[in-house]
Amino acid sequence: MSSKPTAKARPTPDAPVVVIGDAIVTELQETEARGGLTRRSYVSGSALNVTMALARLGVPVALIASIGDDPDGLRIRDHLRKRGIQFAPSVSLAGTGRALGEPADGEPLYTFDDAARARRIRFDDEQVALIRAAPFVAISGFAFDDKKQHRRLLEAVIRPQERLLLDPNPRLGLVEDPGAFLDNFERHVSSALFAHLSDNDADLLFEAPLDEATSDMLDLGATHVLATEGTRGGRWVNRAGIDVAEPIVELPGEIVDTMGAGDAVFATAVASIAQGGVPHEAADARRVLQRAMTVAAATVRVTGSFLAADDDLPPAADA
Repeated sequence: MSSKPTAKARPTPDAPVVVIGDAIVTELQETEARGGLTRRSYVSGSALNVTMALARLGVPVALIASIGDDPDGLRIRDHLRKRGIQFAPSVSLAGTGRALGEPADGEPLYTFDDAARARRIRFDDEQVALIRAAPFVAISGFAFDDKKQHRRLLEAVIRPQERLLLDPNPRLGLVEDPGAFLDNFERHVSSALFAHLSDNDADLLFEAPLDEATSDMLDLGATHVLATEGTRGGRWVNRAGIDVAEPIVELPGEIVDTMGAGDAVFATAVASIAQGGVPHEAADARRVLQRAMTVAAATVRVTGSFLAADDDLPPAADA
């Protein structure tokens, strides 16, 4: 059950940033050099990816996600525990979600099982306490098309205009009601401090070009928007008139895949806000964009959807 706000439930600067969304196991089919197929599995999900990136960027973070009481759920728990990341799961009778990724050009094509589609957050007392205490609450891979989830999130996040950071991250095969997803997402955007939107998100949700969807979110009430367009880089705009763009960053090494690039951009923006506040000048926004493009460029040059090794993160991303 969700809890009502209390006088004691107020954001605390030293509390961890809370990420809410999906944590799943992905099984990826890969083509071998000799033409055969091999499979490997790894923990993933957009919220888990964002959580991992935030921890990698030095931000204290806690994850709220739905998993099952099963081997995959234990694998996710162990993965987070070994990295010292606080985890407040909702245990689902449907089990831990799984995605199957099949080879494609860059980003694999995914299909999701019933457990992944049934992901729901209970918003129990522990979870709500974490949300209320968090200086910032980041949402990625959330079931906005579920009316109860939408309402409970509204109840849980007090003062969203100062704390709520959004990435809709809709996925084909996970969004069951696109109309409801958009309506409920827009309700949260209307009072959000920051939102990230990719060109794919704009096409899937708004059925509009990225620039138009970005303007729509500002008109709805979002204070800051980071819009990304794949190889064309990113753009930071806000309601105060900041409008800056940065291209993608070229780093040594070949691009392995594009998995996790969008999550890396969102996580880097969240980290920058958590560590230094939102940008108030164009130069500040440009620095955030450059950092985000650098982390994304590093992410697509390693296997998997997040930076795991100590030397994966370029020095420029530590700024």
